[in-house]
Amino acid sequence: MNIQNPKTTTIKFRKVYLSDLKAVISIYHKKIEAPIAMELTSDFGLPLSLAVDHNEVIGVAFASINEQGKVVLNAQVVPTFETAYVEDTLEAEAENILYSTFENIKKDHTPLKHSIQQLVGWLNKCAN
Repeated sequence: MNIQNPKTTTIKFRKVYLSDLKAVISIYHKKIEAPIAMELTSDFGLPLSLAVDHNEVIGVAFASINEQGKVVLNAQVVPTFETAYVEDTLEAEAENILYSTFENIKKDHTPLKHSIQQLVGWLNKCAN
C-alpha cells in the first residue's frame, strides 16, 4: 500500500470521461470480485470523479441510490494505492460534480436514477 504525503503526491483528480470507462469498470469489477464479463446493474452507479497517478487510473468515485432511496457516494481505489486521502478527495470531488450536474439532487433523485440506468444499459449493450 502506498502512503504518500498529499503535498508531494503526483495524483490528479478530475471528472470521468468516456475514454476512462474501461478502467472504471475494471476497478469496479475488482472491488466486487466479479468476473469482467459480468453484466453491470444499477449498483454500478454513475462514475463522477477519478484519481490518476502517472496516467494510470487508480481510483474512482460513484454516485448511486441506495435501498432507502438516498444518494450515496462511494470511492474505490486500486488495492496497491489505497489511502484515506485518495478516497476522501475522490468523494469530495464527486460531491462537487454531483451538485453542479444535478442542481436539484437533494429534492429529486429521478435525473440521477435515469442517468445511471442509461449508462448501465449502454455499457451492457456495448459489451455484447
